[in-house]
Amino acid sequence: MNKWMKRWFHTVSFRLFLVCFVFVLSSEAILSALSYRYIENEITSSQLNQATQLLHKEEEYIDLYFLLVQNTISQLSSSADSWRNDLTAAQAALENVYRENSVMLSDVYLIRKDLSILGGNPVTKVFNDAREDRDPLYQMAYRSAYGAVKVSEPYANFFSGWTVTFTRAIVIAGEPMAFAVDLNLTALQERLQRVGEGSNDLQLGIMDKEGRVILEPTGSRLFKVVDHRLRFDDRDGRELVEAKDDVFEERINGTVVTIMKSINPRTKWIVFALYDGTDLQKSLKRLETFFVGLLLLGFLLSGVTAGFVARMIRTPVYYLIRKINQVNHGDLNVNISSTRQDEFGKLAQTFDDMLHQIRTLIEHVNRGERKKKELEIQVLQSQINPHFLYNTLGSISNVVAFGRYHEVDNIIEALISILEYGITEFSDRVSLEQELRNVKDYIYIQMIRYDCEFDLVEEIDPNTLELPVLRMALQPIVENSIFHGYAGGRKSGAIRLSSTIREGMLVIVVEDEGIGMTTEKTKDLLIEDPVERNWDKRKRIGLYNIHQRIRLNYGEPYGLSVWSEPGRGTSVTLTFPDEAEKQLAKQEVLDRRVES
Repeated sequence: MNKWMKRWFHTVSFRLFLVCFVFVLSSEAILSALSYRYIENEITSSQLNQATQLLHKEEEYIDLYFLLVQNTISQLSSSADSWRNDLTAAQAALENVYRENSVMLSDVYLIRKDLSILGGNPVTKVFNDAREDRDPLYQMAYRSAYGAVKVSEPYANFFSGWTVTFTRAIVIAGEPMAFAVDLNLTALQERLQRVGEGSNDLQLGIMDKEGRVILEPTGSRLFKVVDHRLRFDDRDGRELVEAKDDVFEERINGTVVTIMKSINPRTKWIVFALYDGTDLQKSLKRLETFFVGLLLLGFLLSGVTAGFVARMIRTPVYYLIRKINQVNHGDLNVNISSTRQDEFGKLAQTFDDMLHQIRTLIEHVNRGERKKKELEIQVLQSQINPHFLYNTLGSISNVVAFGRYHEVDNIIEALISILEYGITEFSDRVSLEQELRNVKDYIYIQMIRYDCEFDLVEEIDPNTLELPVLRMALQPIVENSIFHGYAGGRKSGAIRLSSTIREGMLVIVVEDEGIGMTTEKTKDLLIEDPVERNWDKRKRIGLYNIHQRIRLNYGEPYGLSVWSEPGRGTSVTLTFPDEAEKQLAKQEVLDRRVES
């Protein structure tokens, strides 16, 4: 069971499933987190904007009260001349103003020099005897410029309770007096409650510059009002007044509270708003539940999507593997039919065409060419080497698993190019340029497979690129350099390819800087039977095969020579006839015959 699970874990379909699943799920999780954060910030910003608007509205109400009091005092001052120094008329005017504004004002009265009053409120109309606590109000009226309205600090009035009084100096019947108007702070507080109604997160209040509460925050869960001062965490509300910033955060009773404040230019009162985000947290809790459900749905969709994508790759890959196994067991009559139009369809079609070419080649083998054709068949079968295909498909799997999707097309194109190279318009001879292109494709696949760098250093004479060479003469030598010289791809290194024309021959040299070999082993490479020596289970083409093919095609003077030394690398030299020189020589003979 464990063995089966390990093998399943290493399959391309499982790895692709895992990559797609993690990618889709992580994308959905990231989008959900970003959406949640965006919504949270938007709601918080909206709440703070609302708090700012309510703060401005609170200031407008204070300005309204201030203007009301100013207008009331101005109205009384203007009508003072009509009283004709009659205090009874003054009393009647005060009563009339109080009745009209009793909702906003606690009392309207005149403070006489002896500190007795003429009151508009029925209570103060009766209890109008002198009181020493009126002296600060009287003195405040006469300390300012004559006719100016002054606002008192908040204080406890015997008749009006906790209030603020507006005063102005005036002379009636030759007696210096002071107009006094007590604000109805209870009515003002009720109006502010209506302003902030509907938001449990927001409390509004007013303090003077000394930190005394004029209007306390209604329904506050964060503050206590003791002796008309805000108390929180054993601190005084004066700290809020003295704070330099107009918007700042404070931790109060373990809750982070945003505090906004402004100074009313008319009264110098500190108008403030407190936002603790209680309702926001409740909304976010509900939102978290929604996103958890969304994440679970994303988990399900990720599994379905990843399974679908993995199946798209698994089905054609497993189909190709089954067919390749049949070829591996010697069945060359395999037919791979596929209606796919993608890279796998093209790979299957190429594989079919290649098998067809192999079967055709086998059918046309004759006795005189048997040895030569057998060597060619070995070359073709080496191209569909199951291990090579397995390893290449494994490389595709690894590339997909590591998210390097842009390399998949390049690997498949290189594989298709190598396979097509052996079957398209098959002939045993190709140009050196074509052979070099095939070597580059092969090295590219091996670099992806082993994650190693095999630098191909080319020192090619341009005049040799179009000269004919045997098909698949260079790739097996490069393959030997990688598998033997560089320890089966466990080492990186350079592979140098050079070509030149020398003494009427095309000379090609393939060199590596690998582990090398002894002289005795070097000699055996071109002597021993390739069927017994080199045609192993991995179906690699040996040097003997190439040496024999060159001699069968061109004669004894041509072929391979090998030099190697342990620790210094290996050099394989291939010699072909210079076909261009031969053609030139024939043309010269014909020209001489024509001239004669």
